[in-house]
Amino acid sequence: MKAHKIIERVQLEQRSQYGVKGPRTVIAVTPTYVRTFQTLHLTGLMHSLMNVPYDVIWIVVEAGGATNETAALISKSGLRTIHIGFDAKMPVLWEDRHKLESKMRLHALRVVREKRLDGIMMFADESNMHALELFDEIQKVKWVGAISVGILAHSGDSEEEELPVIQRDDSEKDDKNPQLPIQGPACNSSNHLVGWHTFDSLPFLDKSARYIGDRAVVLPRKLEWAGFVLDSKLVWEDADKPDWVKVFEEVSRDGEDVESPLSFLNDASVVEPLGSCGRKVMLWWLRVEARADSKFPARWIIDPPLDITVPAKRTPWPDAPPELPSSVEKVISIQETTDKRASKSGSRRKRSSRSKRKHTAKVIDEHASTRRSGDN
Repeated sequence: MKAHKIIERVQLEQRSQYGVKGPRTVIAVTPTYVRTFQTLHLTGLMHSLMNVPYDVIWIVVEAGGATNETAALISKSGLRTIHIGFDAKMPVLWEDRHKLESKMRLHALRVVREKRLDGIMMFADESNMHALELFDEIQKVKWVGAISVGILAHSGDSEEEELPVIQRDDSEKDDKNPQLPIQGPACNSSNHLVGWHTFDSLPFLDKSARYIGDRAVVLPRKLEWAGFVLDSKLVWEDADKPDWVKVFEEVSRDGEDVESPLSFLNDASVVEPLGSCGRKVMLWWLRVEARADSKFPARWIIDPPLDITVPAKRTPWPDAPPELPSSVEKVISIQETTDKRASKSGSRRKRSSRSKRKHTAKVIDEHASTRRSGDN
């Protein structure tokens, strides 16, 4: 424990000298709902947020209302959490789920607006993977930032056509670059934002998943919320904000689908590209879910205990060893006979050497006694 405390102290001192000066609080917004994979996804995200070296406020919006199951899970983080419920239940269709998650994020922004939470807002979806370097990078944002998101779209059916795997090829045989599965800002040679790189989902529209648990490719939206970070003052009321920011109430009207935070801006060119101007991926988008009707124990706690399928005193293996073929038995018998002969010859050699030693000792004693008698 002392070694860990020393390392922690050294890291803290290094961050104070060489790290971000005056870091801002990270406000993470996460939509969720109770299902089979909720514990899996939330636990991974929770441990990522627990390792952030800055103050973190975790806003968890739960579809179908706040439950004790989710509250017990996020309370283990030790972070400052704001757990709020959302009346609508999570739909089964993926398209409807994307729309509802956008509304849940807007609901979280209203909480930030009402409580006047100060910090950098990021949209940390529970099934995404975040590099810790990302939390250092977003500290550079002044108002609105964008990062590149690696799209890990997949298919649950091995027989279906998978997404093309992008491999590095140093040969110059093909002049055409493959379509990279990445969303994010696109910059010119001067590191200025000139557009957006989006994931081309057209080849997979006919084979994309329609409902949760469908064995097909799960596709992202054109630009995911997870690829943007905002200064929380952009949604405050009566705050000094740039002119290119839209009025929050006009954007967050009930019933409207806000596809990305770009809807809050009158001019998208003001977005600040992060991660070496979008060339570095520090966030990966992934959607993996079980069937909507799959069964799982509440909070993944097994109570009552599981039924016994194999008794502790018995094993599924046979008590007697299997019979060996006749050829193997002959080899073993020959080997045993050879070992016995070798052991017998070895014992005979030991006996002969012992008798020789005894005989030599007797001869030496006789010579010694003869010399003594001659001297007398």
